[in-house]
Amino acid sequence: MLIPITLAQGLEQQWLSGEGSSNPSSVNESGQRFADVVSQWFSSAMALTFPCTTALARKAQLATLAGSALASPSAAVAGARLGQALSVYMTGQSFGAGVSGAPVGAAAAVAAFAAVFADLEAAPEDRALQLALGTWGLALSTQVLGPPPFPAPIL
Repeated sequence: MLIPITLAQGLEQQWLSGEGSSNPSSVNESGQRFADVVSQWFSSAMALTFPCTTALARKAQLATLAGSALASPSAAVAGARLGQALSVYMTGQSFGAGVSGAPVGAAAAVAAFAAVFADLEAAPEDRALQLALGTWGLALSTQVLGPPPFPAPIL
């Protein structure tokens, strides 16, 4: 089951240079750290009684797309690209015989991510929480389709 506070804590501690850690040295490293946290979190996703079996295998895809998003020239573009990166990552994940469709909450997530990138004064824990809530919203807006007993939401 996906718990947003778990994602927020991971993002703060492992990606947003929490206390005692250093900032990523490049956008590629930043994208990799982001993907490490998100893919580990998403691997706990469930649809009905079926776990997500492809979250960790698709981590490199997310790292590449997230790195590109983080290299964006503006907060709005970074938010849009990160929302797109996460949507692409979540689409097509396997849950038993079911496969996840595209998140319908992408527009809301993009707006939330852009706001996070625009607020340069926000504390790391606040940034992490807002990013986690946007990512969680994406996951909750995704349906898993397949043979019965599907469709089902991701939880």
